[in-house]
Amino acid sequence: MRRVYDAAVIAMHLANAAAMWASRAPGAERSGDYLLAEHPAGARVVLLTAGARPEHVLALAPRRTLVVEDAYGVIDPHAGTLHMPVMIRQPGRMPAVPAQGVRVTAVTDPAQLAVAERVMVDGFPLPAYQPWSAGQALPPALLTEPGWRVWLASCDGEPAAAGCTYDDGTAVGVYWLATLPRHRSRGAGRTLLTTALAARPDRHFTLVATEAGQPLYESLGFATAGLAAWHTRPPLTS
Repeated sequence: MRRVYDAAVIAMHLANAAAMWASRAPGAERSGDYLLAEHPAGARVVLLTAGARPEHVLALAPRRTLVVEDAYGVIDPHAGTLHMPVMIRQPGRMPAVPAQGVRVTAVTDPAQLAVAERVMVDGFPLPAYQPWSAGQALPPALLTEPGWRVWLASCDGEPAAAGCTYDDGTAVGVYWLATLPRHRSRGAGRTLLTTALAARPDRHFTLVATEAGQPLYESLGFATAGLAAWHTRPPLTS
């Protein structure tokens, strides 16, 4: 089932996602059709072309839980497949819009990183990284990795929202933007994202939206470029 709406935008997003995973997972393998990144919680495949062979992709990393990001409809969906829109924002100025009591900082040290990481893992949530353990989702080495920025928003001094961005030189990808349940509807996520957008007005921004997050992104100028399927395959061997 072909799902590509804007092929150039989809390719831009996938190139960013592949570069992000390659920087986060040393030893990531790139072929002409996909990138495979193994990490402590499993393995991620980003399909880069419509020419990938489904049987080959689904046999990768047989000892790990495999998640495949498939924007080209290469793999037939199954009961556990998720479909989420790929969204793009054109370059342009976006003033940071602070909400009352919300403060956003760019993370600069391992202690802050651990706080932001836990907000993402528990706020999204990210089951593969639960129970949370510092450094599993966001290793401290990312603080010095080119292109990475991690953002943390607090509400009245308490950690409330967090997310990370990856700049590959062409576009900035937004990943794992999440707000803890008790702080939702207070503007923490919006303030965090407008701060990140204001930091790079010269770049395209891309992201994959959840249903809950899509209205926020649309209100900040993001438009849907296509639909991606996310397939999860359990380990094939022990």
